[in-house]
Amino acid sequence: MDGPGNKKVLKRTARTIIDGTGIESPGYLVSFPKDTTAPMRLDGFTIMNMPKYVSGINLFLMEIRGCSPEVVNNIVTKNRSWGGILSTGLGMGMGPPLETVAKPVIRNNVIYDNFGPGISNGPNSAALVADNEVFDNRFPDAADEDPDAPGIGVREYARPIIENNVCYRNGSGVGGINLDSHEQALVIRNNVFYENRRGGIGLRGLGGDNTHIVAVIEKNKVYGELRAGMRLSKLDKVDVTNNTVFDNRRAGIIFLNVDEAILEDNEIYGNLTAGVRLFNVPSAILRGNHIYENVTAGIDFVGWQER
Repeated sequence: MDGPGNKKVLKRTARTIIDGTGIESPGYLVSFPKDTTAPMRLDGFTIMNMPKYVSGINLFLMEIRGCSPEVVNNIVTKNRSWGGILSTGLGMGMGPPLETVAKPVIRNNVIYDNFGPGISNGPNSAALVADNEVFDNRFPDAADEDPDAPGIGVREYARPIIENNVCYRNGSGVGGINLDSHEQALVIRNNVFYENRRGGIGLRGLGGDNTHIVAVIEKNKVYGELRAGMRLSKLDKVDVTNNTVFDNRRAGIIFLNVDEAILEDNEIYGNLTAGVRLFNVPSAILRGNHIYENVTAGIDFVGWQER
């Protein structure tokens, strides 16, 4: 049947509801057993309505902490406390990591209209986030200069695989903040991002020496963002390949303090400033790109020095 966005949903999902209306004691509406590898599956529920608590505590509708369930075919919506789904390997007080890395499969869900991130990946999350429709998630009181809620969020040493999702009208499509070292790359591929307020993909590392923060961004379609299509900051290496980035209200792709940038075989056009901007990027490979009809420049180099 028709869903709340553009994606079809199962009739049983729309009819089977976990509703937090009127709940008084703060708590997640859905929470899985922690620190376990036991098989679990949540399939075909509408999980909705959590109030803004007087205590000011911020809770997601669904908690996945140190475990690896399948979360498929659900609708997650209308949390007025915080966001939709949390995947993390940290303990309850967000303290030391649990022994078990969170490796859930979060697939084919519709996650919308929450007052926080749609899907959030905290430290020790190695989730597969795929085939979801994520829209209209935001911080309702965020000023224009403030960060805004991502459709899919990544923090610190979380390393989910993010693929085949559609994210629109969020604060950002994918937002990564305080990214820290990890042996795995952050993979973002085959997604569609459009009309997000802060941009399609925004990643920011902690910065500093001796970090290992690598991102692979490939085969995404990013357009109509209210700021830059992609903004990539304080990362060790970013490989941006075979993306289509167009008609964004600022630059198509911005690299800022990235040690090594690879930009290959992308289509970048119609952006309202430069197609590509490189600020203080000491090593860059740009080849095979088609960059055209951007307003101020095809490629804008800033802060380069002879090496």
